[in-house]
Amino acid sequence: MLALIDSDLLVYRIGFTTQESDEWIAKARLRETVNLILAATGATSYKMYLTADSDPTAFRRQVYPEYKANRVAPRPVHYHFIRKLLVDEYEAEIVSGIEADDALAIHQLSLPKGSSVIVSIDKDLAQIEGNHYNFVKGEMSTVTVNEGLHYFYTQLLTGDSADNIKGVWKCGPVKAAAILAGLEGNE
Repeated sequence: MLALIDSDLLVYRIGFTTQESDEWIAKARLRETVNLILAATGATSYKMYLTADSDPTAFRRQVYPEYKANRVAPRPVHYHFIRKLLVDEYEAEIVSGIEADDALAIHQLSLPKGSSVIVSIDKDLAQIEGNHYNFVKGEMSTVTVNEGLHYFYTQLLTGDSADNIKGVWKCGPVKAAAILAGLEGNE
């Protein structure tokens, strides 16, 4: 099993939990987290992705400049240190034009079913078919094609406040569920 790890989340989760600590604590916590992920998923290998810093080629910002404009929190103290560790010690790939979660989705969809697991807490990845592991909750799940499409269509209707994306006017989760009720197809 190949673990496809959203390393952007590792940077922030580990970074914010080690704000008051020395760099070596952040390094140890990163190593511990990666080892726990591999053990929990049964993965024998991994691939990590990081989003390029302030990427002017990011297509979402070109299409919608207000994308994630609502996120104004400062980066963790060890932000650059953890990113460098991920690249130098774990061979994390920095992607440009897209985000790390996009790279995870593309990679998983390019592999035989069941041969990989997306490791992330990013709710947007719930639209991608296959195995998923939430490393914060320690939960493994599988998303079917129909479940992924249902989630995607729900987001189209309701929007995504975390990313500053507006949905259809006056369409919340309840109305979206009513609109999508009964939409079933073959897997």
